[in-house]
Amino acid sequence: MYQIEKINDNCFYIKATGTLPPPVAERFIEEFTVLTKNINKNLSIIVDISDAILLSINSIEIILELLKRNNEKLFRSAFIVEKNPPLNEEIKYILDHANSPKRKIVSSIEEAKTWIGIDEIVFKK
Repeated sequence: MYQIEKINDNCFYIKATGTLPPPVAERFIEEFTVLTKNINKNLSIIVDISDAILLSINSIEIILELLKRNNEKLFRSAFIVEKNPPLNEEIKYILDHANSPKRKIVSSIEEAKTWIGIDEIVFKK
């Protein structure tokens, strides 16, 4: 499952929990594409996968395509991975193949906010 929250005009927070089977990954891509269609530059994204489980290879490929399509309009993105070595390796694989210095793996929401440049935003659980 996933949830997308718009933080401001160009910044989004995405929370993923559990698994992300290919049909859910495709639905996410469609929803995210609609939400970001009018953003041409300075797109910032925090992807919180601290509660996610392993991703399937097909889901990884679907997400890779989205990342590659958004390279030009991306300012920065942070992927929060906490204490999940297998998922950390999956995300490293995705980021290596999406090939952009604008993406970073972080270990906390605070580190993600600093990387994106939105320190003043407060996240409530």
